Amino acid sequence: MRNHFRTKRMKSILYIFFAVSMIVSLVLSGCSKTSNTGGKDERMKISLMYPLYSNPPKKNDIWEMMEEKFNVELDLMAVPSNNYEEKLQVMVASGDMPDAAVWTAFPDAELNKYIEQGAFQALDTYIEDAPHIMETPEEVFDTVRNDGKIYGIPRTRALVGSGVIIRKDWLDNLGLPIPKTVDEFYETAIKFTTDDPDGNGKDDTFGIVMGENVSHADSINMAFDTGNGWRVQEDGTLMSADITPQRKKALGWFRDLYAEGGIDKDFPVLKNTQVWEKLEGGKGGIMITGQTSDFARYVENLAKVEPEGELIMIDPPIGPTGTSGFIQTSGFFGQWVIPHDRSDEKVKKVIEILDWQASEEALELKRYGLEDIHHKVNDDGTKTITDQHGDEGVGNLIGHNSYDPYAYVVLHAPEEVQRLQKENLDRVADMGIANPVLSYVSPTFLKKGTDLAKTRDEYFVKIVTGELPLDAFDQFVEKWLKDGGQKITEEVNEWYENEKK
Repeated sequence: MRNHFRTKRMKSILYIFFAVSMIVSLVLSGCSKTSNTGGKDERMKISLMYPLYSNPPKKNDIWEMMEEKFNVELDLMAVPSNNYEEKLQVMVASGDMPDAAVWTAFPDAELNKYIEQGAFQALDTYIEDAPHIMETPEEVFDTVRNDGKIYGIPRTRALVGSGVIIRKDWLDNLGLPIPKTVDEFYETAIKFTTDDPDGNGKDDTFGIVMGENVSHADSINMAFDTGNGWRVQEDGTLMSADITPQRKKALGWFRDLYAEGGIDKDFPVLKNTQVWEKLEGGKGGIMITGQTSDFARYVENLAKVEPEGELIMIDPPIGPTGTSGFIQTSGFFGQWVIPHDRSDEKVKKVIEILDWQASEEALELKRYGLEDIHHKVNDDGTKTITDQHGDEGVGNLIGHNSYDPYAYVVLHAPEEVQRLQKENLDRVADMGIANPVLSYVSPTFLKKGTDLAKTRDEYFVKIVTGELPLDAFDQFVEKWLKDGGQKITEEVNEWYENEKK
């Protein structure tokens, strides 16, 4: 059995890495041996640090194959996400940086400061001959450029990954159509609360799941044309989306719906995971801004408590003036930066590795691992992921990725769930509403932003729950401007005008 298993493993290896490249790598590694090392390979050491969200990568065949392929000794520093940014900041401050690290915060004044101080390499000339990296959409490169240069290689994502998630079985049980406008969403949410959509004879359901700080509400805000972060006004100037008249109208919509029971009464105290649990537990019927990637988990967990429950993803609501959409992101999560003191040879090697990691070959390896070890090929040609894929952290062996519009599709999910995720990503691809100042951080915002956000969240929650009247929004705007918002607005508009020139 062991010999049979080993034979299958070697077939998988040869399938992924062409025999020719393997031979060349072995020859090169053989040439690097010297008598004063006791016969051990003199390989360049390359350290890569990136955030970890699941099982850590183990030193397995794939890890060793990458080392053979590039004739290097790899240190894959996958750091748990909860501590990642803190560890990165400590390493940068101490000067003890890995050869390349993912900088997750964006936009980030700290990163801009380090770039101005010369802490990181400009990578424009290095990536010119990296074909897979250069497949990154130009608008993403435009976002990360600093003074016209590229200091970070973006880990690309779809520009829009959101979706509206709704209980299709509840709609069917009540004879309701799929809602399209904000008015229809309003009425559907109320019926999900009052008309016993699950048919259990109990008053134990509600319409919309939300969380603290009026979270999971972006698609309603977009429907009321609040803008994403900042709204371009009719005179061409920018106004914070938090203080627009359109935001007041959106809050009024939530306030009225809350009063009629269409929103979870507990929302002001719910963290993200608790919001998810409301949907997964069969209590809430609509998540008006969810994530396509999370849809698979929602379906799986709902089935445990309600096997007949059915979730689908639909279009975002259309507002009074015809506006509809989701927040458009930066198109990446994190960017690889390389310290300024790395040799030209080492930078080239890092770019070579990252460029391969952005290839289709690496993407397939990351998704499925090795045949008969990390996945099985079914009779119909589809692949089934094995437990060993997760146990060995195969998906985390490769820290970079290609540009994949379907990156948010969960490959271990049932085929039907994957189909729905792909359909949603296709549907929302052009529904993104961009932030006109995505890459800029106002100096005053750095000082006042946290306090202003706290004030905003307190006012908005109290307005929605009825603790404050809707007109308290006007008091909030006045306070926001007085406490630093006016200065932030001036700085943002000055930057915006310069960018347009």
